[in-house]
Amino acid sequence: MSTYNSGISGASGIRCGVITISDSGAAGEREDTSGQVIRQVLRNAGLYAAAYEIIPDDFDMIKARLVHFADELKLHLILTTGGTGFSPRDITPEATKAVIEREAPGVCEAIRLHSLSITNRAMLSRAVCGIRAGSVILNLPGSPKAVAESLEYALDALLHGLDILTENTHDCARKDMDKLHNNCGEVVSINISVRKGVVKTPVESAILTEGIGISGDAHAEPGIRQLSLLANESINKMRSQTSNELNSGDFAENITTSGLELHKLPIGTKMSIGEALIEVSKIGKECHHGCAIQQKVGKCIMPLEGIFAIILRGGTVRRRDKINVLE
Repeated sequence: MSTYNSGISGASGIRCGVITISDSGAAGEREDTSGQVIRQVLRNAGLYAAAYEIIPDDFDMIKARLVHFADELKLHLILTTGGTGFSPRDITPEATKAVIEREAPGVCEAIRLHSLSITNRAMLSRAVCGIRAGSVILNLPGSPKAVAESLEYALDALLHGLDILTENTHDCARKDMDKLHNNCGEVVSINISVRKGVVKTPVESAILTEGIGISGDAHAEPGIRQLSLLANESINKMRSQTSNELNSGDFAENITTSGLELHKLPIGTKMSIGEALIEVSKIGKECHHGCAIQQKVGKCIMPLEGIFAIILRGGTVRRRDKINVLE
């Protein structure tokens, strides 16, 4: 299985590729859950897989596809899953070492150290990370759970490393998550629901109505809580503390953002978001225990790091729109 879209990248311009290495997956005998997890983690960070393939545990084929992704497709971040253990067929690290020009051992060392706090079997991982021209190649485990834990832990640092590697001077939407921007961010997800107290469902775009909220959302009404926002960085904190899968909208936020420390913005701060203009009206909220969010997540971060805003000027907002702090 192979998919490729030359136009897909994150707002930062970083183009990613995913290769699942599995004999049974390539034969169509097993669903590629791990590859799906990688793409979801990338989407949560505002990044997208421009190329995705499932191939067998074949040394020459792995080498060839890595070279193709790096040299011909010129992808910046190439993520593999599978083939990093002790099985005689696990040769992903060896194939990766055969194509990289410089090793980046600290990445996998840090992932293993992080994973050892979860399971002692992490010491059995033989994964490697390295650089080929303008591409970073990282081996991830084959387990969906381990894939999520590893990539979520390492992604921030990897994006910073890619900025250095490519000498990128991105605009305000760049993904330097080690040092969040104070005046610019991005819409990661727009989320709505027809009932209050439940998780929200992501949509591609929505209309913000002046003085009301998001059209079609249960929380759209006059008042100081017309629009709720939560940073994806805040959700990542929760992801590191729970085994539950957490997605945008799970905390009932209307807008999931990236690149802004929302909870540090003072009340009265104005922001442009897509065609709309909003003003911060409230920081945090009371958590209603027993609601669907509490039942799914176990703990809610909205009371501490979520914010609310009123809509000063309506308009259409789309995923990946820029958010600019005006004052």
